[in-house]
Amino acid sequence: MNGKSREKECPLCGSEEREIVFRQHFEPLGNASLMDGYDVAWCQGCGFVFAGGIPPSEEFSRYYADASKYEFSHSGGQQHAGEVKRLESLAEWIAAHCATSARLIDIGCSTGELLVLLRARGFTSLVGLDPSEACVRHGTQQHGLRLIRGVLATRPEESPLFDVLVLSAVLEHMPDLDRCVEQMRSWIEPGGLVVIEVPDAEMFDQGTNSPYQEFSVEHINFFSAASLANLMRKHGLSAVSERHYVCSVGSGMTGAGLTMMFRAGADSEPPKKESASVAGVRRYLQKCEVWCEYENKVIQELIESREAILVWGTGTLCQRLLATTPFCDANIVAFIDSNPHYQGRELRGRPILAPADVKRYGEPILIASWAFEDEIRDQIRNALGLGNRLISLIPIDAAAEGEL
Repeated sequence: MNGKSREKECPLCGSEEREIVFRQHFEPLGNASLMDGYDVAWCQGCGFVFAGGIPPSEEFSRYYADASKYEFSHSGGQQHAGEVKRLESLAEWIAAHCATSARLIDIGCSTGELLVLLRARGFTSLVGLDPSEACVRHGTQQHGLRLIRGVLATRPEESPLFDVLVLSAVLEHMPDLDRCVEQMRSWIEPGGLVVIEVPDAEMFDQGTNSPYQEFSVEHINFFSAASLANLMRKHGLSAVSERHYVCSVGSGMTGAGLTMMFRAGADSEPPKKESASVAGVRRYLQKCEVWCEYENKVIQELIESREAILVWGTGTLCQRLLATTPFCDANIVAFIDSNPHYQGRELRGRPILAPADVKRYGEPILIASWAFEDEIRDQIRNALGLGNRLISLIPIDAAAEGEL
């Protein structure tokens, strides 16, 4: 990693007293990679759990603008079913707490699906902001939305203030939390509302997904309700409402989410010590260790058999396996990924192919994804019409547990 930041200090309270509870590693995907790993650190000053030893903020901005997966270009801009359900639930929650006449801005809006759902519920003044040119183009052309390409920054003087600001699946990605919250505040009216939705660290163990998936390449802040409230109180925003939930993330897999609403105008307060975050993370780590037993069994069998295989998926799961297990010792012919940003690159000396290229290969396909396994199987069998043998990394008990 170049130019590491957050090496010592907690991004929430500034304390240097911390404990490393897990070390996450990734196999780099060339210049499409953000980093090769990080420390999951627990602040002993305030209790926040965060990724330490990460690249500087500019690297995150470049990554999300140029090499991100969030424009869903491989599926015509259509988000997967689990994400749509999450956004539908969030839209209902916002509609129950905010007037439809409110001027609302969605920061990190991707292709604008949340704004489409809010418009269908009667909201009339909607704006989206996203760093991806492809996302903005799709949302503008396909949905007729007012989307602006850019990253969260201090509001320009000519821009209006908003009554409601939404950050859905954004704050867990932000390297500079204090700067982010201060910039958020510059966009809202005095007494305005901020809606934040993030993965729920206190309930990580209640979801079912591939081992350590919550510590993905892009997730660097692991919030509980207590730590999120700490961050916002520090900047004069008081909690108004919250909800905890478990939702589908695809293929029968689930994830824990947290939604909180804050109102601007309170006195700022220093963070209060909390233990909910690290307790939830420790429970989650114990669960991941059990899931890894089946994963390791499959990998060892492939290594011993020397059977040539294709690997479908080059995301967090695949990158973790290559960096932390003997997976690369298997007879991998090529990798496959639907994300055009990755196609044409190499991973451990093997090419990354587009799905259409797989028709030239007859080898078995190992599916390196839990959440998208059903979607990938459907693409292989029905869209591509292929009969290759398929290999799963999902233990039967985990698949049954993940069904909603």
